[in-house]
Amino acid sequence: MIKSGHIIMKLTLLKKSLTSFLLVSMSMFSANSFGYTPKDLQGIWAMHPLNNGIANLVEFSGNTATLHPVQCDFETGLYTVDSIEKSNFKINKQNQIELYNEQGEFEQTLRIISITNNQLVLEEAASDTIMLKFHYNKINKLTPNCIKYKK
Repeated sequence: MIKSGHIIMKLTLLKKSLTSFLLVSMSMFSANSFGYTPKDLQGIWAMHPLNNGIANLVEFSGNTATLHPVQCDFETGLYTVDSIEKSNFKINKQNQIELYNEQGEFEQTLRIISITNNQLVLEEAASDTIMLKFHYNKINKLTPNCIKYKK
């Protein structure tokens, strides 16, 4: 014969154990399952060109991001590259890339929407109400993508 007090105590202990397990599991899940690292970004990424012809290239190596600002001319298929910009970067817990100049001063934040083996989507706040989304393809060499994508 099992006493009801004994059952209540076992259920209470089970409930506490389950709650502790869920809290630990959720913290591990949120910290590790969706947390990107600099390793996820390594390589060369070509931005899909914007309507104004900007089709930047970015190269992530270690904790350094090298931006190659590209301006495409859709009529001729030619492009120009402005001065190359180097930044140090880190990825914060909100999956945002924080860029710092070579003096260590904060410059910019880009939110990582998604990363796959060959695609990267970033988002930047242009204002409080306007978010810009940038789509990139992973490439093997520094060659801009000056093909205008159809909507």
